[in-house]
Amino acid sequence: MQKIIVATLTTGTRNTTFNECLKSLQTLTNIGDYQIDILVVENNKQADEQIQKILTSYNTSEKSVKYLLEPIKGIPHARNAALNFAKQEGYSYLAFIDDDAFASPDWIKTLVKTNDSANVASGPQLAIFPEGTSSFYCNATVYHERKLADGAEIKWAATNNVLIDINFMKANKLGFNPALINGGEDKELFLRVNQLGGKLVWSETAVVSEYIAQSRLSIKWAMRRTFRIGATGFMIESAIRTPFENYTTCIVKGTLYLAKGLFFLPYHALSPKSSLLNSLCDLSHGVGFFYGLFSKGRVSKYT
Repeated sequence: MQKIIVATLTTGTRNTTFNECLKSLQTLTNIGDYQIDILVVENNKQADEQIQKILTSYNTSEKSVKYLLEPIKGIPHARNAALNFAKQEGYSYLAFIDDDAFASPDWIKTLVKTNDSANVASGPQLAIFPEGTSSFYCNATVYHERKLADGAEIKWAATNNVLIDINFMKANKLGFNPALINGGEDKELFLRVNQLGGKLVWSETAVVSEYIAQSRLSIKWAMRRTFRIGATGFMIESAIRTPFENYTTCIVKGTLYLAKGLFFLPYHALSPKSSLLNSLCDLSHGVGFFYGLFSKGRVSKYT
């Protein structure tokens, strides 16, 4: 029997959605000849009482809920803790889902089917906005997943919805880059997987959904996020490019995002199907790339 471990990371800052996430994982469709377990990685120096209280309610649940405390702060460290656990405990696959998301019952079943022909399978994370959210935010690309054809081969994946072949990771001694403490560690890793000949496939029907927190519905949050994505681009691209190629790529991408933001500004400002925030985010994304050239991809805080 092959074993699958589904991991979610938490710091105890969003326990309501964390509990909803665990509930959804308990209802995952079982798959013949596969054992599905759940892993919670708490990224705190000490165990949080509220997290422990939530976990005790799953002691008698159908699917085993395992627990790790990763005291070194930072998403790459927490993700590596899950990856190392999967390697050491003999799991065939490791899946990741965010602690503010919940899975559809067939999520893992669909990813496993996709993974039959790939080393990494990934799918969309659908946004669920608070009731009454304006179209200014609902139509903004920053809150939505990229749109791809079902079965399309991709160069990178995000850990909000992914299933990873552990044998490929072990054979190539792969892990998340701890230097990318402010985000982008997932894209950087999967670009390396692709460069090493790993096959990544998109499954449009392997769906998870994310609750968009009210605190994220602001121009400041959206622009800081896209700025950070651009700024970390330097370190991400360096995983697969020479220094000259990296500088050139960041300059080109930064310029294109700035041009795109300016060119489409009238359309985004006037179209009821779009949002001015799309142009603002393209501009901040472009500026981020140029900032990353000087900072070598380092930013002060994850957003």
